[in-house]
Amino acid sequence: MIIKIRNNKNKGLTLVEIILVIFLFSIILTAIFSVLAAARSSWKSGSSQLSVQQEARRGLNTMAEELRQARLSTITGVPADGSGNISVTFQIPVAISESSTTWSTNIQYSVGGMNGAQLLRTQDGQQRVLANNVSLVNFTRYASAPATINISITAQKSTFPGFSASQSNITLNTEVQVRN
Repeated sequence: MIIKIRNNKNKGLTLVEIILVIFLFSIILTAIFSVLAAARSSWKSGSSQLSVQQEARRGLNTMAEELRQARLSTITGVPADGSGNISVTFQIPVAISESSTTWSTNIQYSVGGMNGAQLLRTQDGQQRVLANNVSLVNFTRYASAPATINISITAQKSTFPGFSASQSNITLNTEVQVRN
């Protein structure tokens, strides 16, 4: 009977041990990269949502600010019957003296432009983009409060973080009290 005595000088790992370590290490790396990919996707989605909200808010605030200056008699395109309208036309004062007020040329807000997804301000044939990714703007007045205009703006943007599509939607509403 031959007995082999293992020499302690030959320290090392067997092939099975190396394969086992590589397998466990790959499982840990896969888990880490999955978490990082989910975090990146969430970051992009949140960033897209924030971008859409900022665009819509900027456009809504600009419209509300100018409509507050308008005189009720200069507003056209939004009858006081409760129906929703996709554009509004009005005038604002450009000069005020003791004896009179000089009014601007007509200003119009509507959706159009590139891909029909821009909030536009049109005056004297010149268009200015107030917001992008706008899918709908709605102006409403009621007979019970004709000096109040309800504005609703809906914006949306599609993003493709990773391998899935994500759509950011937001609708903002405000009421504007115009001059008498």
